[in-house]
Amino acid sequence: MPKSMTGYGKLDYVDENYRISCEIKTVNSKVLDVSVSLPYYLSGKENLATSIVSKYVKRGKVHVKINTRFLKPVELKIDFAMARSYFEVLESIRESLNIQSSINLSDILVFREIFHSELDSDEIERLWNKVVKVLENTLEVVDKERQIEGEKLSKDLKKLVDKLMDISNEIEKYSHLLKQEIAKRIKENVEEILPENVELDANQFETAVALIADKADIREEIVRLKSHLNRCKELLNQNNPVGTLLNFLSQEIHRELNTILSKSRMLEISNLAIDGKFVNSQIKEQVQNIE
Repeated sequence: MPKSMTGYGKLDYVDENYRISCEIKTVNSKVLDVSVSLPYYLSGKENLATSIVSKYVKRGKVHVKINTRFLKPVELKIDFAMARSYFEVLESIRESLNIQSSINLSDILVFREIFHSELDSDEIERLWNKVVKVLENTLEVVDKERQIEGEKLSKDLKKLVDKLMDISNEIEKYSHLLKQEIAKRIKENVEEILPENVELDANQFETAVALIADKADIREEIVRLKSHLNRCKELLNQNNPVGTLLNFLSQEIHRELNTILSKSRMLEISNLAIDGKFVNSQIKEQVQNIE
C-alpha cells in the first residue's frame, strides 16, 4: 500500500569516540524537499545525506537534524589575531563609555570564532561513516511509521472510493430513465401551453425529445467516472508513490461530476452528483497525505 508523507524518528548512537543523534521529520509537500542540518565540519556531506534520504522518501518535505559530539580530545587552534581584534574592540568600548573595570579573559572567551578544531580528512570520514549508519537507521524508523500510517489512509480511501462507486451506479440507473423523464416533462409542458383541441405532432415530439436527451446524455461521463474510480483502486493496492496520480484522478472525478450536474435533467441525478462531489472532496483531502 502507499505510504503516508508524515513521519517522525529519532535515534542516538554512542561509542567510545562519538555521540551522534539524528532526528527526522517528514510532512506533506507536492515534491521532495529535503533540508539537512549538519555540524560545520560535515557541511561538505550535505549532498550525500540528501541522496541517502531520497532512497527512502520520494515525496514530501523532510527535515533532517544531525548532531555529533567527540568523546575524545580534539586538537584546538586559537586564532590569536581575531582574539586581539576582539580585545581591542572591547577596550575601545570600555574607554568610550568610561568603564572603570578592565577587560578580562572571560570577556574574550565568549567569542567562539577564535577557536578552531583541526580535523583531518581521515577523522571526518570515520565520523561520517558512523553518521551514515545512524541516518539510515533513523530513516528506517520513519519509513516504518509512514507505512503504518499509509495503510490506515489507504483503507479510508478505499471506503470513500467504494462509496463514490455506489453513487456512480445509482446515477447510471437513473440515466436509463432520463429519456422517459424528458418525454414526460415535454409532454406536460406542451399540454399546458397548447389549446385542448390541438393535437401534438408525434414526429415533432420525438425529435424534440431526442435533441434534449442527446444534450442531457451522461453515459460517457459515467464511463469515465467509473474508469477513474477503478484506477484509484488499483493505485491504492500498489506499494509505489502514487499520491500525485491520485490527486490528478480526484480532479478528473470532480470534472466528470460537475459535467453530470450541469447536464442533469433529473433531480435524483443532481442530488447524487452533489453527494458524489462531497465524497470526492474527502478523497482529495486524504490524498494530500499520500506519498
